[in-house]
Amino acid sequence: MPQKKKRLRRIFGNINMLYLILSVIAAFALWFILSLTVFPETTVTLRDVPIDYSLTGSYADIAGLSIMTKSADTVNLNITGLRYQIGEYTQDDVHATVNLDSVRAPGQYDLRVEVTSVNGDAITVVQDVQTVKVEFDHLVYKEFSVSDGTLTADYSKVSAAEGYMIDPDEVSINPSQVVLYGPKDYIEQITSCVVEVNNNGVVNQDVRITNTSLKMYNGDSVFESEKITHDVDSFDLNLSVYITKNLKPDIRFNPYFSQFDISSLDGKYTVQPETVMVKGKDQRLLTMNSLSTVGYIDIRQVKIGALLTQSISDTAYYTNISGNNTLTVSFDLEGYTSKSVTVNNNRISVINCPDDYVVSVLTDKITNVTIIGPAESIEQIDATNIIAELDMMNYNINLGSEMYSVNVYAPDYTDCWAFGRYTVVANIEENIHDVNVVE
Repeated sequence: MPQKKKRLRRIFGNINMLYLILSVIAAFALWFILSLTVFPETTVTLRDVPIDYSLTGSYADIAGLSIMTKSADTVNLNITGLRYQIGEYTQDDVHATVNLDSVRAPGQYDLRVEVTSVNGDAITVVQDVQTVKVEFDHLVYKEFSVSDGTLTADYSKVSAAEGYMIDPDEVSINPSQVVLYGPKDYIEQITSCVVEVNNNGVVNQDVRITNTSLKMYNGDSVFESEKITHDVDSFDLNLSVYITKNLKPDIRFNPYFSQFDISSLDGKYTVQPETVMVKGKDQRLLTMNSLSTVGYIDIRQVKIGALLTQSISDTAYYTNISGNNTLTVSFDLEGYTSKSVTVNNNRISVINCPDDYVVSVLTDKITNVTIIGPAESIEQIDATNIIAELDMMNYNINLGSEMYSVNVYAPDYTDCWAFGRYTVVANIEENIHDVNVVE
């Protein structure tokens, strides 16, 4: 009997649960029916709905206008519609745009936000009409480049270490051009752009600087505007750094005859400029003190009060940057004098002639030979102390008579020399040897 009662209680308990479930379902069905009949519309709140600012097909698009600024990118909406249509709406179910009908020229406009259903459902924005502020203008491009001088570098914050220099002619910008994009009225005011180094620094070798910024200029004034963009985000500046040195010119003399005492000219001349600034990257330059590429001065060019010029030549490891291409050598031969002598034929000799040839000097005498030297030496010199030598090592052998240069000097006076160049006429013929025939 007790078991029968338990079974009955279990059955009645299950019936009560079933009644409860059916009641809930009936209540939901009744609510749904009432919602669709008595309350068919509902209001849905959507937040951060993107605003579509497309200009396609508008007058602004045809007029070449572009959007410069806008007060908002999204909008919050309260929309009403049929409950069964919009009850589950999200941002993706609506399309928010701006009404462009009033946009006819550059300027700032308050544009009405218009909202439609992407599903074609009838919806209404509950709150008052929303507007956004939008600025329009004609956008243009303008290119600035290194090649036309409108893009330059400002590396004034970087200095070279002592004894070094940054060569301004070898500063490169990468990339070498930039395109600015912005309102026409703004872009037209920009005349140049400068890539500027942001940090201070000291360098003693070639360097690539990446921490730079781009500045726009209107003439000499910096031009700033957030409405202008450029196609390059960063620039590299490459600086070429050189060792610099002031070198003293090393003047050397070509005595043209071996007996001449070069040291006799010590202190008898001055050189201008006294030093020449050069640049280079070869480490040898750090230990150099003299400019060794000036060349030789032929003492036959030297006379009392002479001013001679020597070219300054570059080398593989340094370049002249002094601005002077020549040196001036001035001679102050105080205590020196000159004398004019005649060299007779018997004082003219031929040296270094091949044995197969005979050279005969046809010139009788060389007149007006100017000898320069210290006064005490010149006073003692006469024609018997002077010789002229025709050195055949300096010439190709050509049969017949030709004009040849000769070296004139006083071999016993090592501090004197002949000023100028002198020539003789000589004849060259083959040397015919007699041959003895033995029978």
